[in-house]
Amino acid sequence: MKRKRERRERSVRDLLRSRKRAAQKEAGALDGRFRQRVVKSGRTYTRKHKHRGRSEE
Repeated sequence: MKRKRERRERSVRDLLRSRKRAAQKEAGALDGRFRQRVVKSGRTYTRKHKHRGRSEE
């Protein structure tokens, strides 16, 4: 038998976030036209690809 989910009390911060998100949806920010700018982290390792099709000289 499933347990009933407890209703948690929503904080003011949660309410403001949901209101802000609703405004963004109305403005069309989440329909794919807008793209967030992300700065890549310098901590991640990027492997260099080998040049397989290159002829040996």
